[in-house]
Amino acid sequence: MSEKRENRFVKDLIAQMTLEQKIGAILTLGFAGTVPGSRIYDFVTKYHCGGLRLSCDTRIFGNYVDPKSNRSVVQVAPKNGVKYATAPVCTASEYKAVLDDLQAAARKRPLSIPLHFSYDQEGGTSADFSFGGVNLFPKPMGVRAMNDPKMAYEIALAVSRQSRAVGFNWIHSPVLDVNSDPRNPEIYTRAYSDIAEEVAEYAEESCRGFQEGRMIATGKHFPGRGHSNVDAHFGVPVIDVDRETMMSRELLPYKHLIEKGLLPSIMIAHSIFPAFDSDNIATVSKPILTGLLRETLGFDGVITTDSMTMGAVATRYGVANACAMSLEAGADLVLMKAENELVEETIAAIRSFVEDGRISQEELDKKVYRILDLKYRYGLFFDHNNHEEIPEAVIQDKAIVNLAKQAARRSVLIGRDKEGWLPVGKDEKVLVVEQKVKAYNNFQWHSGILYENCLKYNPNTVYQETDYTWDEKDKQTVFERAEEYDTIVVTNYFIRGKLCNQEAIEELIEKVSAAGKKVIVVTNTPYEEVSIPHNAKCVVITFATSPENIKVTAGTLFGEVHPEGVWPTKYHA
Repeated sequence: MSEKRENRFVKDLIAQMTLEQKIGAILTLGFAGTVPGSRIYDFVTKYHCGGLRLSCDTRIFGNYVDPKSNRSVVQVAPKNGVKYATAPVCTASEYKAVLDDLQAAARKRPLSIPLHFSYDQEGGTSADFSFGGVNLFPKPMGVRAMNDPKMAYEIALAVSRQSRAVGFNWIHSPVLDVNSDPRNPEIYTRAYSDIAEEVAEYAEESCRGFQEGRMIATGKHFPGRGHSNVDAHFGVPVIDVDRETMMSRELLPYKHLIEKGLLPSIMIAHSIFPAFDSDNIATVSKPILTGLLRETLGFDGVITTDSMTMGAVATRYGVANACAMSLEAGADLVLMKAENELVEETIAAIRSFVEDGRISQEELDKKVYRILDLKYRYGLFFDHNNHEEIPEAVIQDKAIVNLAKQAARRSVLIGRDKEGWLPVGKDEKVLVVEQKVKAYNNFQWHSGILYENCLKYNPNTVYQETDYTWDEKDKQTVFERAEEYDTIVVTNYFIRGKLCNQEAIEELIEKVSAAGKKVIVVTNTPYEEVSIPHNAKCVVITFATSPENIKVTAGTLFGEVHPEGVWPTKYHA
């Protein structure tokens, strides 16, 4: 990589900054919902935070609850009087006004340092920007299923254009994990593939799209969290892979993109990698952050942590202490998205590390420089109103609308059809059993959209809604109603942090098959270990539960749409 020219503008800013301002600059704090309270403005004006991590569909950051034990692993919910978590649904322009106002508050700070607004928009249900009619795209594995790397570029550019028009400017993508363990409950379709070379190829095109769209990209989760069957939100994954394999598989996408100069930022995995450090989680490991990433791979961009309230790191080190430890180990930017007293505790811990010399003033200045220089290079210092585009005009751009439709058609695939049950007859009696997936509840994206789209093709279609994870009442109702219909279409989506209905659907298939009835499973992953019942004879894989993919899925069921997706992994269910 070529030597970067020193940024005198940023150097002069740092020379004027107080210790409090420098500590603030290396913090990404959390803003949940669409209406900021005084606490969020305190983050900006009192604590000088460098940016906010936006989660737009919930008014509070909930506690991490282990889906198996139903136990809260980390308490992050604030004591702010909020009882109902669903955030007000707003238009894209209304949310832009919120972010513009927060950015204006930042501009009024003594040095007028702008905020970065970071978010997740990996695809499918990973969509912090899900409102206002925004065009949504499949998860990365769905992009790989399109069998065309240029689609990754086009999608990343479209995501950037829509998001920048609202005010988002730092995306926590692309996912560079190689999903080599089919049981992985956290990465699964968030990875492009289980083939390292293909992850690198598709991620490169995504990074080019983000770069052209002036969106700061973040490769994650370094050095690679694909070979695991533990979710770091609730426990500590140990990636027990030898160093040679790590270097040739997990690290291949990072090496490729660093050499290409396409990774402005990298996010660290809350996992233990014995090949490099057997004692500490990577987030607080100097051998991994400084030794491996900085020195061995030569990365000179911004190193950011993942959310420091996740169970893996929080329960082992304590949230505030872990934030300071990560900076000491080599991280530049801390992602700490609780809105409670953990903010003050984190600031105090970092200050203590600086005052004690565990983080030197020189190292602190280098961290601040990397962050501010990156903001400078992506135009944040001079983009006073997140530019003057009207978000709705960008969202309604025919090229982006058509790209979303094309991406859906090219990603959906028929995983199995052993008995030739597809297409479903338009005069058959069809029961659609559909999980309530997330709290989206606007005209574009809400519960029942698979049923509604199936109804367009077959007026004999009826609906049965269930919780995401069936309770006993759901199971009993589904089993009873299934007896009345020729074909049962049942969703078995998988989302991290939730248990899907594998055993119950296997039991349903066994029961109704004896009566000559057909069960077609619609799922969002290609993994039998995760969401495809072992005895399912007909499976449609959608790679997203978002509107366009569900429209294509319904058309596929009834033979009106020919899906073009190809199998995206070496693994085959």
